[in-house]
Amino acid sequence: MDTIVLRTIARFSKAVRSLENALKLPELPEHADRDAVLLRFELVAELMPKLFQRILSERGANVSLPKDVVRAAHAAALVDESGATILLSIIDDRNRMVHDYREEFAQELLHRVRNEYASVLRDIVVRIKHTSPEGEVN
Repeated sequence: MDTIVLRTIARFSKAVRSLENALKLPELPEHADRDAVLLRFELVAELMPKLFQRILSERGANVSLPKDVVRAAHAAALVDESGATILLSIIDDRNRMVHDYREEFAQELLHRVRNEYASVLRDIVVRIKHTSPEGEVN
């Protein structure tokens, strides 16, 4: 794999670990724990299509829009159908979070990150590392 792809895998893996660590935070004053999770979620949601885009580009595919990248990743068997559906929801939620500052939405998104999104993102890390010829990536 190309060095840029390997660095992107490493960045994505680190961002997912950071999100998982934020999910373990105890409740903090003024929802600081929630805010940490949502900020880290935003970073992971930004990196996820870039990761797939770089892998797909290395394989000869030319896609650039985040949702098209996820669909192409599914077609290339980088993610299964249910995972792709959740990744599309992640993109929608990430786009919405930069415009919707309501407490209710923040709580709903935190719930989805905790109960749905984090495990799918972790599965991507595992799947990508197993398909990488270099194996383990930091």
